[in-house]
Amino acid sequence: MRFIRKAVLLLPAMFFCCITRVTYSQNNDTGGTDINKEFTSLEEALKNPQDVYILNLSRQHLKQVPAEIFSFTNLEVLNLSHNGLSELPPQIGTLEHLRVLNLSHNKLTELPVETGQLETLSILNLSCNKLFSLPVTIGWLKNLSSLDASRNKMTMIPSTLGNLSKLKTLILNQNLLTSLPSEIGNLQQLTYLDLWGNAISVLPEEISKISGTLKELDMRDMAINFDKQKHIQDLLPDTEIYFSKSCNCQ
Repeated sequence: MRFIRKAVLLLPAMFFCCITRVTYSQNNDTGGTDINKEFTSLEEALKNPQDVYILNLSRQHLKQVPAEIFSFTNLEVLNLSHNGLSELPPQIGTLEHLRVLNLSHNKLTELPVETGQLETLSILNLSCNKLFSLPVTIGWLKNLSSLDASRNKMTMIPSTLGNLSKLKTLILNQNLLTSLPSEIGNLQQLTYLDLWGNAISVLPEEISKISGTLKELDMRDMAINFDKQKHIQDLLPDTEIYFSKSCNCQ
């Protein structure tokens, strides 16, 4: 049973790391264009930029984001994972139809404020970078349902995160967080919250406002004593919470 539970917990992270394609409804008139075709070559994609909806440039030894990407005005899925990117240009905000953005396994230390202009974005994977924080404009992503910012160097989460009213999955494990903003209680659709491996020992009281929707909370590998574990469970009585063994700490 323990193995099965761990496997279930790993599913969201596996989903983020592997996602390269999403199938969308073809109700819109695209003139016969195959919107589910995945382009893996920039050269091939540039032959008909208007026909590019899914672009996968993962593992192509990129050191910077190719400027040509911003000519794909219909782009909905962009995978730039497993490259050597150290920065994301502000032009990212011009991809107004983008729904999925995978930037995992790069060397990013920050995101431009223009990231907040991606109002159609639903899935954002920032895992395995060197981010110290998220931009305050993260709260502008009104359609975001899944955010993975695990395995970074973040010490705080902006309070604007509480504006993500459609967020269902939030993965923040293996950062340097010591607290969460009280606005976490505004995430009324949040069902999965992964915090394991941070330095958080208490949660804001406001998190009790989502006790009816939050199904799973992972707080393993944290130094939390029995009393604090009990208080967290009292705040979220209907949530399945995973703790490591309680410590003899304050």
